[in-house]
Amino acid sequence: MPSTFYIDYENGNDANAGDSFAAGHPWKTITLGATAARIAPGDIIKIAKSPAPTALAGTTATWTNLSKTVTLTTAETANVEMCEADWTAVNATSSAKIGTDWKEGTYALKMVEDATPTNDEVQCYYDLYTHDTTVHDLSGYQKISFWIKNEVAITDNQLEINLCSNANGTGDVDTFAIPAIPSTGRWIPLTIARTGGGNLGNAIKSINISNGSNTTEYTASKYVYFDNIIACTTAGLNLQSLISKNALEQSSTASVNASEGWYGIQSINGVTVLLDNNTNTLANAGRGYSTTGTSPETVNTYKRETIKTDLIAGSTGAIQEVQDSGTIAGGNIQFQGGYDTGTDSQTGETFFDGLNGWGAGIVLTSKSLITLNRLNTVRYNYGISFTTSNFNTITTISNISNCLNYAFYFVSGNFNSINTLINVNNSGYGFYMGAGYGNTITTISNANNNLNWGINLGTAYLNRINTISNANNNTSYGVYFNNVQNNFIGFLSTSGNKTSGIFINTGINYISHATMAEGTKVSAGTDYVDSRVYITDYASDPLDNRIYTDNGNIISQVVTRHTASGYAWQLNPTNVKRNVNYPLTLSIAKIAVVANKAVTVKAWMKISNTTDILGCLKVRGGQLLGVASDVTVNASTADTDWHEVTLADFTPTEAGVIEVECWAWWVANTADESVYIDDMTITQAD
Repeated sequence: MPSTFYIDYENGNDANAGDSFAAGHPWKTITLGATAARIAPGDIIKIAKSPAPTALAGTTATWTNLSKTVTLTTAETANVEMCEADWTAVNATSSAKIGTDWKEGTYALKMVEDATPTNDEVQCYYDLYTHDTTVHDLSGYQKISFWIKNEVAITDNQLEINLCSNANGTGDVDTFAIPAIPSTGRWIPLTIARTGGGNLGNAIKSINISNGSNTTEYTASKYVYFDNIIACTTAGLNLQSLISKNALEQSSTASVNASEGWYGIQSINGVTVLLDNNTNTLANAGRGYSTTGTSPETVNTYKRETIKTDLIAGSTGAIQEVQDSGTIAGGNIQFQGGYDTGTDSQTGETFFDGLNGWGAGIVLTSKSLITLNRLNTVRYNYGISFTTSNFNTITTISNISNCLNYAFYFVSGNFNSINTLINVNNSGYGFYMGAGYGNTITTISNANNNLNWGINLGTAYLNRINTISNANNNTSYGVYFNNVQNNFIGFLSTSGNKTSGIFINTGINYISHATMAEGTKVSAGTDYVDSRVYITDYASDPLDNRIYTDNGNIISQVVTRHTASGYAWQLNPTNVKRNVNYPLTLSIAKIAVVANKAVTVKAWMKISNTTDILGCLKVRGGQLLGVASDVTVNASTADTDWHEVTLADFTPTEAGVIEVECWAWWVANTADESVYIDDMTITQAD
């Protein structure tokens, strides 16, 4: 019989039995708790939820489309030191502001460790009192939150921050021991309670950075960066928090805000919160927020906290990796997030957080028949990674955000099923599917604000995505078709993508309904391969159908037509590369014919310019016996009016199907011109 097991990353231990959420029972991790020796097909692994969203102190904040700035009604934090000026070095080799690598404002502090470090030695300090002639009362706060970036690994309590009663960096009142950081060269948001607990001091005049009590001192002459040091409450907003308009503990599509993603924070300065992309995104970079709704909008705003997984030193290691596969007979092995450890009910979601942008949050490698549900990842290198994994199911992943490289990395996986996937604000790419086929995705929502493209289908074929709602505001493209064939998207919506809504490289793919608000809707990478994306019912208009390819597009339109009803096709070469040797082509008809009967094809055609562009009606030779050579008639160049053209009669000597095409190509100049084709008459002799 299938079994049920339990994981609680914050309170569990992989040596436990994993048989309940009770203290001393749950496992800690997927990797070392749910091992192949312990789990079997059909088992359910319930995973403890992360805290539910809570309303911000002022309840509302203002969100603006394409802006990084979220403006709070009421500040939840107090500025301690924004690191916009040099600090006074005591034992540090230097402690100066830098304007090349920072998370808030214009500068960060670069502190270089003493050449001969010793325990409890002050490295540098900043005189807060002289700076603003204010004695800082921080007694309403219990923690500080700040950004740190280190040149070499830090062990626990090698360094500490102190808030001091004297203006010269002495008289420590509140001490904050910096935890171990194995990674290097990565900005990391830390939120630390004062040593001993309790509220912070009410008469703070300076802040210092010191060596801790760890007998292994920080490495001599190596740097540590600091920025955006603020005071925060135990339950309040901080730099590790996520922020959103979404009030629900479980995201849904019930309303617009219920499906909003959760955003990592780049900085907090009073009522001003900036949204991040990845932890190394600078203060003057990133994509911000995207919405198709009201903007700006002042709306109830919420924060939620995450479950912090162990920091990893390398960029690609697996943080939590599934260890076994299900079977068809035994059923999927289910990893179900969002469980309340007190009630054993799936009332929330689980947000795993890598903090430093390294590692892969959840990994499947050569695993099949696995179900993931209500498991979210933030601030990893890869949020979720599937490699050579087949027949798996994702029910709902409501948030993959602020990852350095890929939010969802999906390679060489076949016949997988994804119901709902939401991702926002990743540094590299939102969703990537490579070298896979037969996969089905119901909905990808909010593939927005990524620093490259939103969705990439690379060397993938015969995959179906029913809906991509909002692939918006990405630095390059909303959707990228890269060397892929016969993939189908049911509905696509894009806007605000910097280069274009869609990019096509090689291959032919299909979209049933699309709306693209970009000026450049489709761009192409490789010339002379005639890669295409076919779009029917553009903007839900059955009379607007489009074909985009390299250096040209073809549309059905009602403005210029021969008859008063229906539509005419308009062929638009957009570059002189589409010349007579590489024309823009459209299959107009496929005719079932009998043997030894003459066929006549007529169509109405017009050109928009009598010298710069030319078109023709054509049957290519070699399709059937008896039609060995091309049969062609050019559009009239006498004027730009409609003219009926007739292909010379041709007689196939075998029964079959003949395809008729319309061609358009440049003749001279570089201005956009068009070839139109409308009403056809096709007859075959008795």
